[in-house]
Amino acid sequence: MKFLRSAPIAVLACLATACSSGSTSTTPDASRGGTDAGHPKADTGGTTKHDAGKDGGKPVTDGSTLGDAATDAVASPTDAPFDASPYIPVDGGDAVITAPPEVWTWVPFPDAKCRNGSPTGIGVNLNPASQNLVIYLEGGGACFNPVTCATNATSFGAADFPGRFPAASDGGAPQPGNGILDRNPANPVKDWSYVYVPYCTGDVHAGNNPNGSVPQVSGTQAFVGYANIDFYLQRLVPTFSTATQVLLTGISAGGFGAAANYLHVQRAFGTIPVELIDDSGPFMENPYLATCLQNVNRDLWNLNSTAGADCAGHCNNPGRFFLDYAQYVVAKYPTRQFGLMDSTDDGTITEYFGFGANDCTVVLPMQVSAATFTAGLMDVRANLASDKNSGSFYFTGTDHTSLGDDNFYTRTAGSTPLTTWVANLLAGTAANVGP
Repeated sequence: MKFLRSAPIAVLACLATACSSGSTSTTPDASRGGTDAGHPKADTGGTTKHDAGKDGGKPVTDGSTLGDAATDAVASPTDAPFDASPYIPVDGGDAVITAPPEVWTWVPFPDAKCRNGSPTGIGVNLNPASQNLVIYLEGGGACFNPVTCATNATSFGAADFPGRFPAASDGGAPQPGNGILDRNPANPVKDWSYVYVPYCTGDVHAGNNPNGSVPQVSGTQAFVGYANIDFYLQRLVPTFSTATQVLLTGISAGGFGAAANYLHVQRAFGTIPVELIDDSGPFMENPYLATCLQNVNRDLWNLNSTAGADCAGHCNNPGRFFLDYAQYVVAKYPTRQFGLMDSTDDGTITEYFGFGANDCTVVLPMQVSAATFTAGLMDVRANLASDKNSGSFYFTGTDHTSLGDDNFYTRTAGSTPLTTWVANLLAGTAANVGP
């Protein structure tokens, strides 16, 4: 999903990093080992007693769901196939998602919620012949003030899904224009299974504040993007238990979200390698991303209980919260590959970062200059320079995102095609290309 610089108010909604007011409890997870922080409980009441694998039902070709009458067996944290809270029961084999091969299929998760409290789910396009998986997080803005919340989706359900994948309504193959989710011969992941995670929580998929309140925005805002990922992992991990490689990626808010959920997802898949590509969600430090805006996002979305907790005490500097998190992740998994993509004057993110002007007192963003934003990208690259498993794909211009549409097949940085850079990263070689 793209927003152009000429549409400033709409542009504001396509970005994000983190925001969370209101705290929710966390539960230490013994399966993580002694150094990792607690795992957020994934519902509005604290503990979670529902299993998305059971309550979500199994998708069938006529669009209905089959309920699972089996009793859930509550696994201990050490026995669970992924890093679930002990309060979230794991439903063994019945959690496996089934769907027609290479047909986009909606999988409802009644316990996963959007910002307005309505249920949501995920889309899957499965290739039974593949041992590899793409998890793609959608973009679409952020909610942290009246301007941004007004243009950020509050819901996404089964009725919305055919609009994202038109062929889903008639059982056909995905149509051109879906970028890395196309089975295009030029796509390095054309044969992989795909999981599409819609975006309707306003927190760049990273929040854990089910009772959020935004001044001058009516109603309770359920910032539960990170908690939703827990529900999805309940079924994704057993479904892809024999995977040999997972690519976690997303665009804009989904790029920020993919990065913020990386530790969460890699723990879930255990020894199965998870690679990360963040498209247009740069984790910068002050002054490129103002400290006040980092604080606003952290507090409103309660990121201290999600990415902050995952950072295990290494993200204590308010001006470097997101960059410190990125450095921690890359260093923690030196055999995994990490990549950041963005343009040198991203017309959307420069507006988002502009909300940090004048100590976050502006009503409308004062757009960050191209020179400042480019310097911020170079600062990210410099801070990760010693990590040979980290790469970047920077290209000139104001375009925002590349993986979600046909720009994936035409984009270059210097003389390197984006498809080549992605293929190399997945093969174990993350490289810095472009300016």
